[in-house]
Amino acid sequence: SKRKRTMRPRFVLLLASTLQCADAFTSSIAFKLPTARSAGLRHVSALPGGLRVSTRGQRKCTLSTVCAAGGLQKFMSEPDPPPESVLRAVEALGGRVTVGDVASKAGMSVEEAKKQLTVLAQLAEGNLEVSTEGELVYSFDGSFRSTLSARSAKRRAQEAWDKVAPLAYYLLKVSFGVALITSIALIFTAILVIQSSSRDERDERRSSFGGGGGFGMGPSFWWGPTPFDFFYFNAYSPYGVNRYEEPGKMSFLEAVFSFLFGDGDPNEKLDQRRSQAVARLVREQGGSVIAEQLAPYMDPPKEFDPTEDRVDEAFILPAITELGGTPEVTEEGNIIYTFEDLQVSAAGTGSVLESLKGQSAQELKQLASAQGVSTAGLYDKDDLVASLNAVLAKREAEGSGAQSRLGAFLEERQYEFSLASQGQLLAVGALGVINIAGALYLGNLFASPYLAGRHLPGLIGFVQTIYPALVAYGVGFLAVPFGRFLKMKRDNAAIEARNRIRASYAFALKKGGAAMETKLREAKERRVKLKVVEKGDVEYTTGKSITEQGLDLKQWDDQFGSTDKK
Repeated sequence: SKRKRTMRPRFVLLLASTLQCADAFTSSIAFKLPTARSAGLRHVSALPGGLRVSTRGQRKCTLSTVCAAGGLQKFMSEPDPPPESVLRAVEALGGRVTVGDVASKAGMSVEEAKKQLTVLAQLAEGNLEVSTEGELVYSFDGSFRSTLSARSAKRRAQEAWDKVAPLAYYLLKVSFGVALITSIALIFTAILVIQSSSRDERDERRSSFGGGGGFGMGPSFWWGPTPFDFFYFNAYSPYGVNRYEEPGKMSFLEAVFSFLFGDGDPNEKLDQRRSQAVARLVREQGGSVIAEQLAPYMDPPKEFDPTEDRVDEAFILPAITELGGTPEVTEEGNIIYTFEDLQVSAAGTGSVLESLKGQSAQELKQLASAQGVSTAGLYDKDDLVASLNAVLAKREAEGSGAQSRLGAFLEERQYEFSLASQGQLLAVGALGVINIAGALYLGNLFASPYLAGRHLPGLIGFVQTIYPALVAYGVGFLAVPFGRFLKMKRDNAAIEARNRIRASYAFALKKGGAAMETKLREAKERRVKLKVVEKGDVEYTTGKSITEQGLDLKQWDDQFGSTDKK
């Protein structure tokens, strides 16, 4: 049976209730609490997530007096602020959203979207609106980011880390390049010092026999070829590429890190892209779809086989669980999946531009400030809307640009060995070879009769001590990328196989067939129009007092009390 969505006014009464000062994580937040007596309430319970209710006869309850000590304990007990994807979804949708709106926009499960919206409403002073049919809408003003930062210590800490993280990550990446250069410098400095010392001793012996002459800085004739010979080939030609003529996307030191470890997972946000694609499909299809429509976005175990009468639809379960789907069996024995939560919206299918036009100039300025958009010289509302629309539209394009290339199925991106330029990779690889070759040559010098068993002083002694680590580093510098290359080949083969399976279902869906058309027709019969909760549909909001909204609670109790007892 279908889930009932009708909400009796008694539920509205329960929403118009007091907040309980019980959670220590809100110790630094002052809540406005209505007294049940002043509001005329006979049934009192807490709002979800600690949302504010404004009524007459309010009193302030600040838990900072209860939890005055233990600042770290307060910080750790605070709720984690919503992720950036939720904040951007709320902004892009104009500040009034439903759970289905955020789940679709941010690419997350319905339950997670509900949880994050509740936390955001609590921390950012959002309001909860209830329609005449019991649909819940979360409403935020344009300055909700600033309010969130002011009321959440964890959010402030996250913002501070976001400012430091790029520099810290950059320093981490370039440290591998610095380590390579340092290793090469130590190795070849030691080689140079040892060879210079040996030449001085030979020169002294030769002068005692009347010999003479010395050796310059060129290749050693006496000791044979050395790694220094590499630097004497075509000495007037600069090594590497000209960065002024062919600037790369990353510095050379960053290229060292990329050569070693790659550039991250190209499918890091695959689950988010999948949820967004499925939610968009469900809304386009009126909330009713079949497994073959979802398969191009999921992970079926094998390619579509037209000879099979039934498809094992177990791979659909993740989407059903995340987006609140319900399976229904038709008279023909087919299974249709309906998603009621996704068919309720406060933003509708309007664009970002339309959502911005619905906000006041003050709210637009607050939103621009939160987004880091300069409002200098922007005095008219139309100018503010145009400027913000350009920023948000660009961000939306960057976030969903990959999805626009998906076509009819979710396509995973294959790994690349490195995003550095070919010249950078060649230079890094050559330095890695020089590093290990120099280390092996240095080991040969340490093992020579002249130095064997001797503990050398100064810098050479330090290099002699860490020599095993230098060799291990040199071997690892080449072994790690080689192992990663082999793993990348296997991963890309698996990605190609998954893409091929999804593409087979997309092709089968496009091709159709009698059985497929029957299932699509049955799903179409169960479509429902996207229900948009307008501001005029709101029966109750936590942004106003019960008295201001003219709610007669006693009349509702008398009218619906007998129904509730049943």
